[in-house]
Amino acid sequence: MHEAEHNSTIGQALDGVRVVEVAQVWAAPGAGMYLADQGADVVKIEPLWGDDARRVFTQPPMAGGESRSFLPLNRNKRGMAVDISCPEGRDIVYQLVDQADVFIHNFRPGVDQKLGYDYDLLRGRNPGLIYAAVSAFGTRGPYAQRRGYDLLFQALSGILGKRRTADGTPIASGVWVADASMPIAIAYGVALALLVRHRTGRGQRVDASLLQMALAMQSVDMVRVEQEAAQEDGLDFSAQALYSPYKCQDGKFLIMVVLNDSQFAGLCRALDLEHLIGDPEYSDNLKRARHSQDLRELIEGILSTQPRDRWLEVLEHYDVPAAPVLERDEVFNHPQIVANDMLATQHHPQAGEVEMFNIPIHLSETPGRLRTPAPLLGQHTQEILAELGYDSARIARLRDSKVIG
Repeated sequence: MHEAEHNSTIGQALDGVRVVEVAQVWAAPGAGMYLADQGADVVKIEPLWGDDARRVFTQPPMAGGESRSFLPLNRNKRGMAVDISCPEGRDIVYQLVDQADVFIHNFRPGVDQKLGYDYDLLRGRNPGLIYAAVSAFGTRGPYAQRRGYDLLFQALSGILGKRRTADGTPIASGVWVADASMPIAIAYGVALALLVRHRTGRGQRVDASLLQMALAMQSVDMVRVEQEAAQEDGLDFSAQALYSPYKCQDGKFLIMVVLNDSQFAGLCRALDLEHLIGDPEYSDNLKRARHSQDLRELIEGILSTQPRDRWLEVLEHYDVPAAPVLERDEVFNHPQIVANDMLATQHHPQAGEVEMFNIPIHLSETPGRLRTPAPLLGQHTQEILAELGYDSARIARLRDSKVIG
C-alpha cells in the first residue's frame, strides 16, 4: 500500500515517544490508542484483574471473554499487569515514568496524590514529562469526586434533553459522546505539549474533563447571547420534517437534511410537490419549520410508495442531501466506507479476525498504522521489566508475591 511505502522510509509521526498509560475503560485509553496509532510506544498498565473494559459490553461473546470495546481502544499498545498501589509496583511505574515522555491517567481527583502519582511528584522525577489527567466532572465543584459515565455527562451538559419522546422522556444520543471525543482531545493536548517541549525543553500538565467534552460536542448549540429571544415552541431542528428519518416502502429508512431554499425546491421536484415551491407558507426555513407536521405527512405518504434505494437515487438526481439509515452490519459493507478504507482488520490471538474503525487522521508522509492487536492481560510484563533491567529471578519473585501478573 501507498502508506506502507511511506512508513518504511520515513517512519511515523510519534516514533520514539514513550507513553505510560495507567487508565481504564474508554476515554483515557482511547487517547493512548491515538498516540500509539501514530507510532508512540504506549505501555498500558492494568490492575492484576485487568482493565474493567475487558468485562463490559462483551456481547456478542468474544473468544476468551474479550470485550469488543477493548480491542480497538488498546491496539498498538504493550500491556503490563501491575499492582500500582504497593511499593514494588509503584517503583516499576516510577522507572517507566523516568524514561517516558507522556503519562496518562484517569484517577479521580486526589487519588493520584494518594497513590503517589501526582503531577508535582512525577515532574520532580522527570521535568520534561507531559502529564495528561482525565477527570469526570472537572477537578473542582460539587461533582468533582463523583463517579462519571457518559449518560451522566449527556444529562448534565444538556445533550440528553435535546430529544424527547411524545411524553417528554429524554432520549440518549445513541453513542458515547464524551467518551468518544475525549481521546481525540487528550491526544491533541499531548501533541501540543510535545511541541512546546520541543521548543522549551519543559513538560506540562494537560487536563480535560468528560463533562467539558460533552459541552464542546455542542459547539454550535451551546451559545447564549445577551437579550436572546426564547426559542419558538416546536422549532427544535432535530424534530423538523426536513431534518428527519422516513420509512420507505421496503421498511428501510432514509434521512434528508434540507437547509435552504434551493434544497427545498429540489425536494419538491423530486417528490412531485412543485406547487409548494412558490407557496408563501413555505418560503423560508422558519415558515417550513412551523408547518413541519403538514410537510411530514406529505413526505411520509410519498416516500412510502417506493423502496429506499430508489428514493435515494431520485433525491441525488435533484441534489437533495440524503443518506440511508444503515443498520450496524450494513455499515461494514457500505461502498463509501469501503472505498475510503475507513475500517481495518486485525488478527487477535483470542478473538480472531477483528474488523474495527481505522485511523481517522491521514498524514501523507508519516501515516499511522495498525501494528499490533490489543494486548492480552499482562502480555508484555516480563518483556518490559527486562528492558528496565529486571532479571528472571526478580521477575518471578514479583509474580509470586502478586506485584505483577
